[in-house]
Amino acid sequence: MARANDMAKPHNRTFSQRGLYAALCAALWGGWPAAAPAQMLTPPPLPRSADAQTPAAADTSSKLEVTPGLSTGLSYDSNVYATPNQPSSDVLLTVSPSLLLRKQGDGRSLTLTASGTGTRYRSHPSENSTDYEIDASGRQRINTYGAMFGGLGYSRSHEDRTSPDDVLGTRPTVFTDAHAHLGIEQRWAPFSLRAGGTFDHLSYRNVTSAAGELIDNGDRDRNVIGVGLRLGYSIAPHVDVFAQGTYDERNYRRRIDDYGYRRDSQGDSWVVGLASRDATTVRGEIYAGWLSQRYVDPRLPKVTAPTLGATLLWRVTPRTTLDAAVDRSAQETTLPGASSYVDTHVSLRIDHKLSERLSAQAGISATRSDFRGLDRRDDLFAGSFGLSYRVHRYWQIEANYQLLQRHSDAPDAEYYRNEIYLGVRMDGSGRAIAGEAGLLPATTDWSSAADGFYVGASTGYGNVDTRVTGPRGEHGTYRGDFAGSGLTNALFVGYGQTLGRWYLGLEAAAGRSRVDWLHDKTPSSRVFSTDQERSEEFSLRAGPLLPGNNLLFVSAGRIRSRFDSAYTVEDGTASAQSDRRWSSTYGIGLDIPLSRHLFARSQYDLVRYRGYEVANAEASDRFADSTGRFQLGLGWRLGAVPESARAPADTSGFYAGAQGGDNRFGSRLDAIQRQSDVPPVTDFHTDFGGHGTDFGVFGGYGHAFGPLYAGVELESDGSSSGWYHDKQPGGRQFSVEGRGSYGASLRLGYATPYGALLYLRAGRARGRFHTIYVKGENPNAWVDRNDTRTGDRFGAGVEAPLWKAAFVRLDYAATRYDAIAFTTTQAQADQLRFTHWQYLARIGVGVRF
Repeated sequence: MARANDMAKPHNRTFSQRGLYAALCAALWGGWPAAAPAQMLTPPPLPRSADAQTPAAADTSSKLEVTPGLSTGLSYDSNVYATPNQPSSDVLLTVSPSLLLRKQGDGRSLTLTASGTGTRYRSHPSENSTDYEIDASGRQRINTYGAMFGGLGYSRSHEDRTSPDDVLGTRPTVFTDAHAHLGIEQRWAPFSLRAGGTFDHLSYRNVTSAAGELIDNGDRDRNVIGVGLRLGYSIAPHVDVFAQGTYDERNYRRRIDDYGYRRDSQGDSWVVGLASRDATTVRGEIYAGWLSQRYVDPRLPKVTAPTLGATLLWRVTPRTTLDAAVDRSAQETTLPGASSYVDTHVSLRIDHKLSERLSAQAGISATRSDFRGLDRRDDLFAGSFGLSYRVHRYWQIEANYQLLQRHSDAPDAEYYRNEIYLGVRMDGSGRAIAGEAGLLPATTDWSSAADGFYVGASTGYGNVDTRVTGPRGEHGTYRGDFAGSGLTNALFVGYGQTLGRWYLGLEAAAGRSRVDWLHDKTPSSRVFSTDQERSEEFSLRAGPLLPGNNLLFVSAGRIRSRFDSAYTVEDGTASAQSDRRWSSTYGIGLDIPLSRHLFARSQYDLVRYRGYEVANAEASDRFADSTGRFQLGLGWRLGAVPESARAPADTSGFYAGAQGGDNRFGSRLDAIQRQSDVPPVTDFHTDFGGHGTDFGVFGGYGHAFGPLYAGVELESDGSSSGWYHDKQPGGRQFSVEGRGSYGASLRLGYATPYGALLYLRAGRARGRFHTIYVKGENPNAWVDRNDTRTGDRFGAGVEAPLWKAAFVRLDYAATRYDAIAFTTTQAQADQLRFTHWQYLARIGVGVRF
């Protein structure tokens, strides 16, 4: 049987993550590349041959090194199946044991490794997987400047749902790889030679479709053979110029695949470049040349393309390492009509050691895949940020966030995925810890930092979204998601007490706002609206005091808000009512000292109210409100911050981090709707919207000019938010989903004497939206489209130091995108114009490098 879906999902780079070229280079460089996480692989090992003038010292010792390892943790995956619409999320448990045995001495070494990863999903057990790999590699010195090396291995893995060759089976496709490599290296000053070969036997298992039919994967089984030669010439003590050629054959077990193609091929690549050798702080290489791949089947287009690449491993400082790579290669695919896809991959990773125990990592990558033989191009973007803390010389805690986004000419291939991981890892080799240095500066004075009474005022922006449900006609039903936004103002008063490094307080606040939305459809239809006008609240606040007596807090309390609703039905009968609703409120914020008594506040609150009935002349609709409110304020404390708390931070330089929070997304719809009923034409003007979550990564560069700050920032996020409208029976159904965005902003700010940063931001963002519009009984006339739009993004935020170079931020950004307009194809066509807006409130953690 042919595969279930010819245009499946974007790819996870399994065997051919860096192409056959990388495997050959590994052999030419004298080793096999270690396994690395998908999508964020680091470059293969760089050359480390003996210097022509300094022969390797003879090693007469013989020792056996045994290194066990174990990592386990929980992950959250926001899009298990990597689908473009209605993603399914899950929590999964991973357990990864490993064992390394190494014996070396007398000019030889032997290494045996075994590793595995078991993954178990909570809600999607069909996605469970067990992968493992066993490898044996050795090295034998044959003379002072020469050596032979080789290895054998076997691995069992599974194809990720992001692969373009994923067949959409009920379970992921499992495949095995039996591989071997053999090589030799020799140096005669100033010349050097490396030659090597690789062999891979790949075998794919069949899976079952959702309909219970067998999906044949046997036509993907193949043998891949490659050989390569590299000649180098030393032009400086640590620099070689080299020329390298590789040749490969890809032979499939079946002569003809399930689609009738012969996929056997031969390929080669020729490059010249420069390589750093035996350098202590900077190692790398750069090369350029040409690659080609020729296929037996004349229907499959030949690949000929320039190739280029670079690797860089740079120890910028004793605490900071930069790892970068660029490469281009031809990848295998079994999509009908496509011979291959040419990947151009760029990645950058920074590792920074914050203390003896704490480290941070940040990385970005971009891959463009051009399919040969298909009108398809995929762009994959990935960003990650992580922290690891060593609690013992053998154990460390790890937390990591990764964002993956794919844009493609094939709509079904697009997806956004957020992955969050928290786990522990045991490193059997251990690492000595020099000291027990704390995370916070020893000079921090915690006494009476935020004690006593305080008063203040704040202003900001609020959003309300309301789900309206109710009857329509004798047997009809209605559901609509509406949203609006507006300014909010508040006065607050409170009392707090510090308990060591922790704060506990009570606060009361009263505010006024103008946050509303409107549904207006005329003539002979309903007009209704909601306006949130005032609120009173009481809340408890608690949180840690940060360096410089900056306060990070969470709040929980009760709030009473007034909602004014108006309703007009088809016959012109109007009604209005006011409802006061009590609800629980939750928030997070930062209080940062500006002087010994004056402080600035950044805070975001969430409230979800119980539904209430809004009556009209015919019956009533049920309104259920949810609000999000961001505020910037100034306050005055009767207690004084100690002079010793001053801790100005160095905000200059590069930085990166991860953030997540609340996503308020909405659309202004202006439409002309036509129908055969009376009235034949209606004007429709409505504020739709909803809320969801948002996760992303950010990075940038800034420079301090005294207390003033200026910088530029790049960000990318994936989100789950949208709204829905449904009128039954016979009414229109439509919805919009916001899929994520990326952008760049200019940041201007003020650095306080206590280490915090207040900033404003302005820039441009580009977002993607999925629109469904169902009208009538003909599916061919329904609208299902994806659009990308650019918009202006403005925002504000506060950053406060956590420890050393790490900081926490609370950021709020508002974006209004360019309009999306289209006309449906029915005889009585609708004309629609959507103007999307988005408000993001995010808490983040970053590191300055």
